[in-house]
Amino acid sequence: MKEQTLDLFAPVTRDQRQEEFRINWIKHKCCGTAEWATGTGKTRAATNCISCVLEKYPDFKVIVIVPTQALQEQWITTLDSLGLGLNCQVLVINTAIRETRTCDLLVIDELHRVAADSFSQVFKKIKYRLILGLTATFERLDGKHELIEKYCPVIDTITLEEARRNGWVSEYKEYQVIIDVDDIEEYNKDNVQFYKHFDFFDRNFAKVMSLVGPDGFHNRLAYRDEICKTDDPEVRKETLKQITYHSVSFMRYLQARKAFINNHPKKIEIARRIIEARPNSKIITFSNNIKMAEQIGGPVYSGKDSKKKGRITMEEFIAQDAGVLNTIQKCNEGLNVPGLSVAIMLGIDSSKIKAVQRTGRTIRLEEPNKVAEIFNIVINDTAELEWFRNSHAGRQYITIDEKGLEKVLNGEEPDPYKKPLKKLSFRF
Repeated sequence: MKEQTLDLFAPVTRDQRQEEFRINWIKHKCCGTAEWATGTGKTRAATNCISCVLEKYPDFKVIVIVPTQALQEQWITTLDSLGLGLNCQVLVINTAIRETRTCDLLVIDELHRVAADSFSQVFKKIKYRLILGLTATFERLDGKHELIEKYCPVIDTITLEEARRNGWVSEYKEYQVIIDVDDIEEYNKDNVQFYKHFDFFDRNFAKVMSLVGPDGFHNRLAYRDEICKTDDPEVRKETLKQITYHSVSFMRYLQARKAFINNHPKKIEIARRIIEARPNSKIITFSNNIKMAEQIGGPVYSGKDSKKKGRITMEEFIAQDAGVLNTIQKCNEGLNVPGLSVAIMLGIDSSKIKAVQRTGRTIRLEEPNKVAEIFNIVINDTAELEWFRNSHAGRQYITIDEKGLEKVLNGEEPDPYKKPLKKLSFRF
């Protein structure tokens, strides 16, 4: 008999990788997080761990924490289908932190969300023996992932590239679509004022934000005492006045820049052009506000509507073979809509987490030869260039202009983008 040898270059199946994680989690004393790209089977890996625990300890109680009602419904359906529902309770985190609870195994889906000040109470409100975390991106811009790392450290990582290499997600092409706008001078004027006031604080973002927050007045007094080295009451009064003026003006122009970027009508024009070119595709758009989402055309899925209306909107979209759904934040995480193949990002910021989550909506592997398309609409010569650069660090994408977009939409290869792009040091 011919001796069998291991093919080191053969793709690993998702089942094999999920089993590796189960064993690894047990080796880490049933405490740890799977930081896996969307579409790699985090939920399946988690239910394997739950099944393993309940097989040995049938009376154990499991609590699953999720960020949204949509994910709650998905988890309940999955657990019931596997015969695990009687031992498992699925709670939206807003509900979970209202009272003290106990369980044997705590599972937290979209774990990065728990780092927020209010949600981090979950570790105190729920007493548990074992813990399992699930997330596509653990690291947060605000550094608060260090908090959850103490309770549920990352023990296994699957990058988007690894998932793609092994065929666990569909092939996809991601584009940074650079658009030039005629009224850029309006932005430039706000930008000049923005940096004028930012420079007063030596471009210390944390400092200036503390001066306009809930404790703003108290912090402005403390900052006045820090920089004013005289007891002269008139000088101290004038210093406080200047601190207040520059901090308030900083926020005004910060918001003006964001409004220009997030609400620009040319983004609507480009989004509609993509939608019209893909009439047989299932498309999702992401904006940074409801007003923008409502202008694109088609149904809008957001927190503005009642739970019933939102559920009906989503059910109708899922049932369609083609069409568009416009969203803001509600579809960022975990939501699985079969058939999605095109995503259009009209609202971009510096968050890697958000970028990874939104990409994940379209790249689930559902059929052979699927190639998803992701279009990020970015206004040239604005801070949005830096937001995109930060959120996509380490990611592969193709930069194109409007002419390149036309070629892509016509099924042609776009010309390389050759114009130099501004590099900015400020990410907000």
